[in-house]
Amino acid sequence: MKLLSTELYGNSPIYLQNLLLSFREYAHSRKRYGMGYYRYLHQLSIMDETDRLTEQRHQDLELRSMLRHAAEHSPFYQELYGNDLVDIRCARDLQQLPVIEEKLFNERIDDIRARRKRGQAETSEPGQLPHLWLSNLDLQKQTATEDYFKKLHGAINLDMKRATFDHGDFVPAGQKHGAFWRDIYYLNQRLYSAEHCTEQFLSGIISNLNDFRPDFIDGLPQAILALARFINEQRILLNFQVISIFVETDFFADNERMEIESAFGCSARQWSMKTERSPFLSECPAGNLHFNMRTGVMEFTEKGEIVLTRFHTKGTPLIRLKIDEQWIPVERPCPCGSVHPVVRKPQKPTTAFLQSRSRGRVTSLYLATIQEKFQQTVPSMQFVQNSIEAIEVWISGIAVVPAQLERDIIQEMASIFGEDMRFTVKGRSNDFSKETGPAGLIINNLQFPRTCQSDSGMG
Repeated sequence: MKLLSTELYGNSPIYLQNLLLSFREYAHSRKRYGMGYYRYLHQLSIMDETDRLTEQRHQDLELRSMLRHAAEHSPFYQELYGNDLVDIRCARDLQQLPVIEEKLFNERIDDIRARRKRGQAETSEPGQLPHLWLSNLDLQKQTATEDYFKKLHGAINLDMKRATFDHGDFVPAGQKHGAFWRDIYYLNQRLYSAEHCTEQFLSGIISNLNDFRPDFIDGLPQAILALARFINEQRILLNFQVISIFVETDFFADNERMEIESAFGCSARQWSMKTERSPFLSECPAGNLHFNMRTGVMEFTEKGEIVLTRFHTKGTPLIRLKIDEQWIPVERPCPCGSVHPVVRKPQKPTTAFLQSRSRGRVTSLYLATIQEKFQQTVPSMQFVQNSIEAIEVWISGIAVVPAQLERDIIQEMASIFGEDMRFTVKGRSNDFSKETGPAGLIINNLQFPRTCQSDSGMG
């Protein structure tokens, strides 16, 4: 139900939009918060992630269950693996099976999906990666895994008040002022539009947060960071205390963490699952990122490639898929005691930035979010700035950029950098997506003095 794009929703007063949004999310949340969610959340709470034997036993049991399900219900895996699946008893045995390239996975997605009832076909927009169809139990276990991570840091979803900074499609396009937030009553959650976390609206957002008094905050990093910097620069005292802040990103610079923790007076923890085909990574109290082995098996090839098997995707079994992400295993115990593998980026990026004429520095967190928003239609993006007035957005793998895509990207850029800048979207056939770190995302050709360069922009 495309409620948010309807004329009824857009023309309704905000209190009615809250009700309509709550009714819509109630229908969606029933899929996520069923009995499977509560059973798995309880199961996670009695497990001990410092016990290697029991964690590996659980991983192997989940693996065999996934493979058995694929062998019984997926024509693709029946054809590809045949009877080989019965020989797989533990995670190490997966190396007996061939790796699946993402191109083949996309081409055969209909055969990979487990057989379902008539009328349950899954569709994707032209140019987008096919979606994984997930069963209700898949969704419930994924949600329970995320909520259990937050619970370990003191935040109990559904029971506590939650402020979430997310893409602002719940705010009608024509709204230029007023409340850039909406309530989902059933979930005890208030959504804030990340696109409106700019200097002109931050005072109103902070005032509303003071009224709402959330117990914890989560969501997109660029919005939370912009809010934190504004609080610190203006020396604003909040009248509420959150338990923790959860930032959804695969890279969190030390200075950005300090900014957020200074503003809100609590710990900030990162977690990442960029897409439904990505590994579930979460940060421990020692500050390391762990791959959650209860959610799958993550293999690292000699070439530095990642091969992923995920358990909670039985609707579309994901087995030994080579994914386009870069992580390196850390071969040493974590001080937190968890036996779940520690991973890190191949190289530690510096906090690259571009410059807005009116809003100061805009770091890679913002640009990475734009790239993520268009990842279904755009293979990879690069942002180049040669002058303070203009920024070029280069798209790989597309010779001619569709007009609507160009308009959408320019609109996103203008919402972050301001309307007083020029943006050009260009395509090119070569692929720069293999470059790592912000240098592959951002090229800043502006010349800045080495001293007295302020970091007081949007960050």
